[in-house]
Amino acid sequence: MNPRSEIRFMRRLADQKGMALILAIGMLAIFSLLGFTVHQVASRDVRSSATFRAQETAFYAAERAVEYALNRDLLLTMGSGVDLTSGSHQTSINAGNSLISGGGELDLGSVSDAGPGEMPIKLKARYGSDFGANYYYITVKGIGPENTEAEIDSQVVRLFKRDDDNIFRTTGGG
Repeated sequence: MNPRSEIRFMRRLADQKGMALILAIGMLAIFSLLGFTVHQVASRDVRSSATFRAQETAFYAAERAVEYALNRDLLLTMGSGVDLTSGSHQTSINAGNSLISGGGELDLGSVSDAGPGEMPIKLKARYGSDFGANYYYITVKGIGPENTEAEIDSQVVRLFKRDDDNIFRTTGGG
């Protein structure tokens, strides 16, 4: 290499001294932005998961109340309606669950007897005209942690043999 080329090469290197610092700061900024974005997404997902869990807990409290309301003895012995939040009903529904322990509780709940009605077509085809249908409406609201709520409205059909009320089936849906 001749001396003139060496001098030009050295001058070019002298002009590039700050480039490594600029590249390092640029990469640091890019990685910082990427890290911040990942942190935000992860935090949002964790909050979303906690909210979903609380809503699920409230739903399970409402579902327990519906299952309790489908009890054969409750349907047969009730008058025109039952308040599920009174007396031993709410105690039985909430047994082992409380908001304090992170569970869900029944907030509102009722079962009302809508009386006899036409049998649903599919059930009529299956059981024939020997059976009648009595309708019940169940309305419940469960509450969970973080003030979450879940409401379920359900209609239940109780089939009974027209000549013997002891033989029946209860169907439900939400």
